[in-house]
This record gives sequence, structure tokens and C-alpha cells, in this order.
Amino acid sequence: MTVAGPRIHPSADVHPAARLADDVTVGPGVVVEADVEVGAGTQVLTGTVLHAGSRVGARCRLGPYAVVGGEPMDSHFRGEPSLAVIEDEVTVREFVTVHRATGEGLETRVGAGTLLMSYVHISHNTRVGHGCTLVTSVQLGGHSEIGERAVLGSTALVHQFTRVGAYAMLGGASASNMDVLPFTMARGNPARHYRLNRVGLQRNGFGEQRYAVLERALRALRRRDRRGLDELAAESDDVRRLVAFLESTQRGVARFVGGA
Repeated sequence: MTVAGPRIHPSADVHPAARLADDVTVGPGVVVEADVEVGAGTQVLTGTVLHAGSRVGARCRLGPYAVVGGEPMDSHFRGEPSLAVIEDEVTVREFVTVHRATGEGLETRVGAGTLLMSYVHISHNTRVGHGCTLVTSVQLGGHSEIGERAVLGSTALVHQFTRVGAYAMLGGASASNMDVLPFTMARGNPARHYRLNRVGLQRNGFGEQRYAVLERALRALRRRDRRGLDELAAESDDVRRLVAFLESTQRGVARFVGGA
């Protein structure tokens, strides 16, 4: 009886201690180090490197020539064991780099269903939520956070410790060193908020009533009407999420066009 196992190209270098599910495909010139896990149905394409500490979920597609689990570019890193986690059904295109975390046992994480286009860089200790799209050459600084379903345009830059909220869009060639609010659209260098991310919200099933409440919340925020914002938050999960994001900012929130 034939024993099933991963399909590994003869030119690939896979450490015997690596843990690969039976139906993983490993292409030519791939390097997989020890202390690596790869889930069912994942394809590791030509020239891709999975360093120690990489944890790759099921049904992912990596490469060609992606690098996951590289050591963080961080002066505080001392060689401690840490992780780079790629959840299920993530697409990691060519020349993407995802570095593992600084700090023993800590992780860099990319959420399920996310698309990382070519040349994206995910720095140490960064968290990318599920269903995000990071377009070609996006660069994320260490400890940054990208909320679920966010979209970052080509060559967008996010400063270390900065957040882009869920369902937000940060425009192409933008740079943000302050937090971008959930549900909004921001662009420029430095990035400024413009309005709600209407197209993104519609694509994610936000109906007109839900959208209208968020519009009212954004107007209250721009007027610095905290009472009005709190009243909306009492009735809306989305507005509560917006308020919680505001209250937890460490770097401050990007300004709005027009100065508010």
C-alpha cells in the first residue's frame, strides 16, 4: 500500500524535523527549516524559504520566492525563539517577507483569507487581521496592527506601533504615523482622513442604515461632540468599536482633511 505524504520536488531542501501535512506541495528550490509547520493543501512555490518558527495554515499559497519567519530587523532581538504565523487560506505572492517576532514566544500574525501581493513586507510583532488586502510593496513597521478587511494601496507605509482599523482603506503611496480609524478612507503623506470607506463597506455587506449611523458618528467625532458619539455608541456595535479604537490609541489618530 502506498503511504501518502507531501509532494516535495527533488531540488527542495526540507529539514526532516519540519512538520508538513500529507498533501502539501513543495516546489523547486524551496528551503524549509526545522521547527516549521505547514497545513493541509498548502502550496509552497519555487524558491520560497520557510525559516524556523514559521507556522503556515491550510490551503495557503506561498511564493514564488517568498520568505516567512526571517529574523526581525530589530536591535532588541537576541536570537530568542519566536513565531511567524500565517493562518488558513492566505495568499503570499512573490518576494513577500514576513518576519517573526522579537520576544521569546511572541508572534507576527497574518489573518485567514488575507492577500499579500508582491514585495509586501510584514515586520516583527505585526498583526494583520483576516480578509485584508495589502497591495504591491506595502511596508508595515514593527508592532503595527491592521484590522480585519482593511485594504492598503500600493506602496503604502505604516509606521511602527501604528494601527489601521477594520474595514478602512489607506490609499496608495500614503504614509501613516498615526492611527487610521475603522470604516474610513485615508490617504496622503502624512495620511489624512477623508470620509467613510463607502465602497469597502458596501462590499462587506454594510446596508444603508448601518452606513448612515457611521456617517453620523463621524460627523460627531469631527465636531468633537462626545455626548452625541456616546449616544450613537449605545445603539450601534460599529460605533462602539469606533469609540473603543479611539480610546485605545497610543500614537494618536490621523487628522481629517480640513483640520478637524
